[in-house]
Amino acid sequence: MIVEVSKGLASWNAALATDSAARNLSFGVSPARQRIFDGQEMNFGPFEGSLGKNIFTFWKGRIALFAILKALGIGPGDHVVIPGFTCFILPSAISFAGAEPLYADIEPSTFNLSLETIESALYSQGHSNVKAIVIQHTFGMPADTERIVSWARRRGIATIEDCAHALGSGYYERSGVRRATGTLSDAAFFSSHWNKPVSTGIGGWALVNDPKICEGVRNFWEEQCVSPTKTETFMLAAQVATRKILTLPRIYWLVRNTYYALYRRGLVVGSSSREELRGEMPSTYAKRMSSFQEWLLKRRLAKCSFEEHRRWLKHAYDTALESSGFPVFNVPSYADPVLLRYPVRIKNKGNVVSEAKRRGIEIGEWYTHPVDKPGDMDPGTLGYNEGMCPEGERASREVIHFPMGPNITEESVLRMVRFVKDLS
Repeated sequence: MIVEVSKGLASWNAALATDSAARNLSFGVSPARQRIFDGQEMNFGPFEGSLGKNIFTFWKGRIALFAILKALGIGPGDHVVIPGFTCFILPSAISFAGAEPLYADIEPSTFNLSLETIESALYSQGHSNVKAIVIQHTFGMPADTERIVSWARRRGIATIEDCAHALGSGYYERSGVRRATGTLSDAAFFSSHWNKPVSTGIGGWALVNDPKICEGVRNFWEEQCVSPTKTETFMLAAQVATRKILTLPRIYWLVRNTYYALYRRGLVVGSSSREELRGEMPSTYAKRMSSFQEWLLKRRLAKCSFEEHRRWLKHAYDTALESSGFPVFNVPSYADPVLLRYPVRIKNKGNVVSEAKRRGIEIGEWYTHPVDKPGDMDPGTLGYNEGMCPEGERASREVIHFPMGPNITEESVLRMVRFVKDLS
């Protein structure tokens, strides 16, 4: 492992001398300057043409959301609409900004918000001070974004796309033009976490389409964010170096459990800090990306070619599931997804997941609650009460999901579908 880390760091250090995006960066410490990538220099593959200087990188994707909320001036007394089928980091970021989440139910066919579920939540919960809507593209399936954005703009409500699952996905406007996810709303945030097709270990970025919000995010990035420490960056680099040999499907659960055990001992960089797991805002929550992550992001975006394989896997799962009597994940007419995971509803989720762990089969279980949370966290502290989102609650009881990574073959697809069928 040490050899691999050394090779990776040596390659990175060599790039510093010639790479215009990395030049003048020190190990793990970003200079106090504006870190914005020009779309012509930094190829954010799914976005057509030059983006201009409206992309900001962060230590984690959730911090990009927090930056957007701060730029919008969202704080105490404000509400932000989010889906009742999401990760706890979403309402946490809203709470850290001083606002409150307002949960809207999901559509059972897409696992996303819709205009109808948003209107229903506003009517039933009676909040008039809604300042933003977070449009999550769950599993990589785009929400009906154009309708929601048009409705929100007529009412002066900001829209933020959660594209953590949706790199490469797109949607069609009523005109028939395809747009990449993240480009219709006022702002969007993306993730380059471990389980994403373009990964920097942890990390993410904000894409800001509104000039006023862009200025606010820029000020937040420059004035309120800190840089990761050298120790944090080295630990992350070591984890990135070992990831290739630890992503085989047959050892998925072993690696996952080992990772959490090491994290609890403070030996690896974790997705969430101990404070976050207690529902508290860490003192160093607002962090920029390290220069190592930015260097890695540039390399991996330039080389990324995951879309074709994931589209093929969607077809392979469709075929295998249909022939086994399971419903397929249908694509709405407005959507052009590149899936992060392939979701399937089953009646015995607990048994299937337990047996998958025992046999070492990579089958995912999130979300296990409408607000997927650490085991001992009370969802009430994040504003969720049972019964708020019936479809989100049903999905959390029924939905498992299949992997879509580069190691998944047709044989893998058939084996996993057969495994689920045998236990159903």
